[in-house]
Amino acid sequence: KMMSLILCAVYLSVTCLLHVQAQNGGDHEKFTEELFMKETPSGHVYSHFQFTTRWDSDIRRRDNSREHYNLFPRSVGDIVAAYGVQELSLSLTQGLWRYEKWGYPINSAPPGAQVIARFQSSVPDVDKAWEGLTSALAGLLCSSLNNLGRTESIQPEYSFANQGVTGPDSLGTNRTYLRYGILPRENLCTENLTPWKKLLPCKNKRGLAVLLSSGHIQKYSVYFSLGLDLKPVCYSTGEEGGGCTSPGVELVQSVSVVIDPVIINKQADNTDWNVKRMFGIGVTPACPLAHTSTIFIDTTDSTYVLDPPPNEYLYYGAGMPRKLAVYDVKIFTEHGITDITAKHPKSHIYGIVRAPPVLFNRHVVGTGQERGGIVATIKNSCTTGITVAYLELIPWYLRVYLHTLKIETDGVPVKPINTVYRPGRDRERPYHLELVLKLAARSTTTIRIDMEYSILRWTEYPPDANHGLYVGAAVLTTRLPVDGKANATVLAAEDSSLSHLFWGNVATDPVLKIYSETLLITVPTPDFSMPYNVICLACTIAALAFGPIHNMTTKKLVLVSPDQEEKSLLGKIIACVLSCLPTLAARKKKQEPEQTSDEDKGNEESSEESNTQTQSEDTNNS
Repeated sequence: KMMSLILCAVYLSVTCLLHVQAQNGGDHEKFTEELFMKETPSGHVYSHFQFTTRWDSDIRRRDNSREHYNLFPRSVGDIVAAYGVQELSLSLTQGLWRYEKWGYPINSAPPGAQVIARFQSSVPDVDKAWEGLTSALAGLLCSSLNNLGRTESIQPEYSFANQGVTGPDSLGTNRTYLRYGILPRENLCTENLTPWKKLLPCKNKRGLAVLLSSGHIQKYSVYFSLGLDLKPVCYSTGEEGGGCTSPGVELVQSVSVVIDPVIINKQADNTDWNVKRMFGIGVTPACPLAHTSTIFIDTTDSTYVLDPPPNEYLYYGAGMPRKLAVYDVKIFTEHGITDITAKHPKSHIYGIVRAPPVLFNRHVVGTGQERGGIVATIKNSCTTGITVAYLELIPWYLRVYLHTLKIETDGVPVKPINTVYRPGRDRERPYHLELVLKLAARSTTTIRIDMEYSILRWTEYPPDANHGLYVGAAVLTTRLPVDGKANATVLAAEDSSLSHLFWGNVATDPVLKIYSETLLITVPTPDFSMPYNVICLACTIAALAFGPIHNMTTKKLVLVSPDQEEKSLLGKIIACVLSCLPTLAARKKKQEPEQTSDEDKGNEESSEESNTQTQSEDTNNS
């Protein structure tokens, strides 16, 4: 008994010590949870949840020296160590981000699933490590990322630059260790969000993660994206601006949701919104393990009033700064769950929405199921020229012809600065097209390339073959000029948290990734009903032919008397019924004489009684 008490005391002491270390940043770990909300020019409410975990553990370790995990999820750490991952960016998205109406998001993502991975230079076989990484991520998030094999991935040359710190020791910039893959048909469901929330230190029990109710998000959102980003960061540098001497790792888990208040309120003129209606619950107390828990609401040029008022206001940016309302969740929820409401004094009518400085669209041209083309349109509204990198990943069954590539700016042919074209190979690798272009100020550039549709094997078509096949979104990477920085929120490279960006008023490098729409291609499709009709006809003919032949070859014709004839089931039932009818008739005849004899006896007794009565009357009279 004494021993059990001692063990309990030791266990409680260790638990309290770990809890205090987690709160005070023990082991140089830090966890922050943040929520950024903004009302878009079209009236939609954009909510960006971001959970950042920083750890001073060297990402280059691939041995068993990293065994103790506190805030950082062990499942992610094991995957990074097993496959030598240097940087990782994963997204699962449902819906399409409307750049022309909503502006630029904090984290851009294409419809479907996307994985960008950069491996360390010590990895011997990058393709094998890529296949193992996608399979492990598929099991971690309950998705189909294991289908991102060599037929769905490429090695970009000018897109997706390094996001984290680089160095000579396995943290290089060699693009041969970079892989990019996309699955346009992958859906985002509850089964993906649930394991994603389990990677957080407080799971979905406390903190801002409680707001991530899959039922409300799936019901009311018009855009829903889930992200997982990992990169190396630097904790200390050498003397005189030397390289990083103490690298660490940063994991950012993000969720982006766009909700239309009109749908929630069920009134076309009611654009008020609050946290409880959008997510099913108000703001709950912060996660005890979080270093900071903050809500930022962009109130720049807003016409609504926040209730309750924020703890303070923050101005971010230079020139015309943005006004942010700041809520400290640890102070804001001292008395329990609290709601935040945005009310408009009067009905607000949204007019013409001003588009962002750079827009990117893409569509399919051509008729029939034999040949077609892809046309991409890039609109630059900036006052200065910009340089862009255009990346296209086309499946192998769409045969692309490079000689049909045409690039025009306002009707004038343009030559690209650099061109990368890797032809696809049937069932082995996709087509890779990458262009570096210089766009003039206030111009519209179109890129067109023709292709031929291939006929697939009948086992390679999806179940809904007549619906068509999807082509993943194209990527446009550019650096915004000075006059376009105010339209985007770009996180800092050294620290991805929103608090570091807003409170420090950090000047970031405005490099953006813009994704186009997903294309739907109708390829030549065979008549899948024909095999069904052939099978039915063949089986019918075989059945009709087999029955008589089988009877003729296995049975003999023998004369049988009617009494010995074998009867069918129906015949046996009828015979049984007929055999029962004579028995019933005989019983009925036997019952009729007995009834007549009983009636005769009754009549005789009544006549005797009457005679006796008459005799007695005569005697009395006499």
